[in-house]
Amino acid sequence: MGKKATIGMAPKDRSIHIIDKFIQRSEKKEKYKERQPARRKAKDVPMELWPLKDQIEYWENQSPAQKFDKKYTNYTDWLYKLEDISGQYHTTFIDQILNHKPQLLDLFNNKTHPNDALEILRKQGIVWV
Repeated sequence: MGKKATIGMAPKDRSIHIIDKFIQRSEKKEKYKERQPARRKAKDVPMELWPLKDQIEYWENQSPAQKFDKKYTNYTDWLYKLEDISGQYHTTFIDQILNHKPQLLDLFNNKTHPNDALEILRKQGIVWV
């Protein structure tokens, strides 16, 4: 005897159809759901989703050291900015600072802004032009 004929959708098509209906239902619920205000201080909420008032307050109350840490997360970023400000070619800049790494690390650890660091390096004769 042969196989019995199936009436309706194939099992795979049926499961895809069920999933699609579930997704559509979820999207409709989300669409009409009220937007909740952002929760500040929650660790899982990124700062960009905080209320604007709280974001402004956060940025205004930061110390210069915190702003420096946020902008220059590591020594390399700071050094690239220093090179960019100097306006010199990469190889020229590297040749000038090659033997002065401890001084540069001290400037970075003291959280010296790149513009100020460049002036200091020019006064010391490490970087010219």
